[in-house]
Amino acid sequence: MESTETTLYILKRDGSEQPFDADKIRSAIMKAYRAGGVRPDSSRIDLIVKRIESFARNNEGEKLAVEQIQDMVEEALMGLDPFIAKKYIIYREWRNVERDKRTHLKRTLDGIVSIEKNDVNLSNANMSAYTPSGQMMTFASEVTKDYTLKYLLSNRFARAHKNGDIHIHDLDYYPTKTTTCVQYDLEDIFTRGMWTKNGSVRTPQSIQSYATLATIVFQTNQNEQHGGQAIPAFDFFMAPGVRKTYTKHIASTLLLAMELTGAESAEPVKLPEEKAIRDIVAAVAPALSADAPDAARLKEAIASICPNLSLEEVKVSLENSYERTRLDTHQAMEGFIHNLNTMHSRGGNQVVFSSINYGTDTSEEGRMVIRELLKSTVEGLGHGEVPIFPIQIFKVKDGVNYSEEDCKKAMRSFDDALAGKIKFDTPNFDLLLESCYTSAKALFPNFVFLDTPFNKNEKWNPDDPHRWYYELATMGCRTRVFENLRGEKTSIGRGNTSFTTINMPRLAIEARRTAEERYPDADKHTIRNEAKCIFLDSVRHMAELCADQLYERFSYQKTALARQFPFMMGNDVWKGGKNLQPTDQVGDVIATGTLGIGFIGGHNAMVAIYDEGHAHNKEAWQTLYHAIETMNDVVKEYKRKYNLNFSVLATPAEGLAGRFTKMDRKKYGVIPGVTDLEYYVNSFHIDVKEEVSMVEKIKLEAPFHAITGGGHITYVELDGEAKKNPSVLLKLVKVMHDEGIGYGSINHPVDTCRGCGYKGVIFDKCPVCGSDNITRLRRITGYLTGSLESWNSAKRAEERDRVKHH
Repeated sequence: MESTETTLYILKRDGSEQPFDADKIRSAIMKAYRAGGVRPDSSRIDLIVKRIESFARNNEGEKLAVEQIQDMVEEALMGLDPFIAKKYIIYREWRNVERDKRTHLKRTLDGIVSIEKNDVNLSNANMSAYTPSGQMMTFASEVTKDYTLKYLLSNRFARAHKNGDIHIHDLDYYPTKTTTCVQYDLEDIFTRGMWTKNGSVRTPQSIQSYATLATIVFQTNQNEQHGGQAIPAFDFFMAPGVRKTYTKHIASTLLLAMELTGAESAEPVKLPEEKAIRDIVAAVAPALSADAPDAARLKEAIASICPNLSLEEVKVSLENSYERTRLDTHQAMEGFIHNLNTMHSRGGNQVVFSSINYGTDTSEEGRMVIRELLKSTVEGLGHGEVPIFPIQIFKVKDGVNYSEEDCKKAMRSFDDALAGKIKFDTPNFDLLLESCYTSAKALFPNFVFLDTPFNKNEKWNPDDPHRWYYELATMGCRTRVFENLRGEKTSIGRGNTSFTTINMPRLAIEARRTAEERYPDADKHTIRNEAKCIFLDSVRHMAELCADQLYERFSYQKTALARQFPFMMGNDVWKGGKNLQPTDQVGDVIATGTLGIGFIGGHNAMVAIYDEGHAHNKEAWQTLYHAIETMNDVVKEYKRKYNLNFSVLATPAEGLAGRFTKMDRKKYGVIPGVTDLEYYVNSFHIDVKEEVSMVEKIKLEAPFHAITGGGHITYVELDGEAKKNPSVLLKLVKVMHDEGIGYGSINHPVDTCRGCGYKGVIFDKCPVCGSDNITRLRRITGYLTGSLESWNSAKRAEERDRVKHH
């Protein structure tokens, strides 16, 4: 006889239907018993399953949903066996979490597929996430983050990251074991030559080759690290290329002069080999100068092989060679800038995140490099666009390019000073003026101050031709690598290994709430003092958590094989790498790097405790300062514990500025001044909306630079067009110098009309052609982006709120 019993169906979470399966219910209940260490009671399980099946048959018109069935199982177990019911609830919650992980990842990937304008696709302002390669990069990034959290991180670190207590940066690169960034010793690389995947490259022989190979080093090494790349002494490293070019031009013009002299002579003149002339010129090393001061000395030296040349002909050859060398240097710097803004080093049209430091080479060769670099920066790209890369950093050094007296002279008449009509005491002060002028036009260079006490190196000697080795250089975004437990105190051949950021506002919110719970009837001063103590204690514990996590990551990174970084290790870009065989682990070679404990939202944290930020509340300022000192105490402890370069970093937050805020607003609701906006204010910075003067902002932030050895930056926002008054930049550089700023930059709006190319402050429409197609160039964390359109929502909101400092 055929069964007349109808088939029951249940409704799955995705809306589809499937036949009712009692065995699946039975299996889930049995797992709960086993998880509790109790032998399954078959009779009780059968009873529960029959109840559910009976309920389903009595309600055939309404399909049971999976969640309803699980609720019924819970209810039945609570009545029959409460202990097992708790195990079932835990198991159910775990399954829900795992299911949510999968659906969250799918939603993220769906957003990449449909090229939504969301914060995942706009997490990196240097990447075109909507291109095919950009989509592939973003796909890989999101999937790899998920893999890292599930399988590579210890549970407590993964949980702290997912909960929003900390943020482990560059999670997507975690499995690759890469370090973050590095500062190149280009002199060493160029002297030895270098190896790439397809062969070797010889020592360059002209300024054009020097500049081109510098971009190749940038591009090649970028693929072996997840952060930026920097040249710490660009002027020193390029200077030999200028000298070689000058020598070539002198030899060729002297040979041409001999040919012309011989053509006019009745007797045939035997011409020497150009190489022979070049060798003599190289030995004499005539000064690189427009007025040929060494003409007589050079004439005497070449008399044996160029007897018919007059002093005037030698002089003209030198003058001509100087101008040709200057033009070649200009073209080389122009090409350098164009290449770094067009050569893609990664998917998503990403150009190299490149930085160059300069300003202290007083040789005429090095000075020529910087003069022509600055000119090329002002000229811009093909249609005059402001170059985004490289981030340029001028190294301000007393006695080299800075003095009080020179500043006074320049302030009396900035135009005359810029035009070269004033003689200065320091040899490179004119380059500082040119840098201020260039920054007023193009937002770069930024300024690092080498004589701020914490940036000094006791080994620096003005007579040392390699003094650049002892000069601090910084990454453009702010990462600072200088002090070193594992070797020389230098930035050269080292970088940041990794960094992790503390959610400081969350600690403050929790501290305030705990204080209020402990003392519900206390006055605000008692509450604030208690909250401060709780907050500082929390900062210590969270910094220790970050330090432990950084050490775990370092221990994982050091197991990488040298062959994973063939260019960086094989060419000794990261110093010590050349001693490794391809199958060797990198080990303690990378121990010279820094491990950064970062923080974000100092202002928001102080509002959470004191109801106002640290710009005007002295107690809030002291508390924030004390919090960062507490982080430094942890850094000192972990330096002693592991003999590694732990440091405190004023985090350059891009995507993170919004991530923490969203999570905290969901957890705590809207707290005015804390979670009510789309972003947390960066590191120790004064609130971007705070009405303070330029000088006040610098004075308030300067002391924090001394206690953030892993990196820092202070910005000042100018009102109006800086290019109309570049002398203001020199005044601000002086204030930063005097107040102890380590690294600073000056922001001002640079808008460009895409219709006609007009540059200036453009409000709604171009004042020349009326177009509303405007590129708005702004600084995001230390670097520039081509347009605000590429920024994530949090950083766009932050930029919108920035007040101008007067």
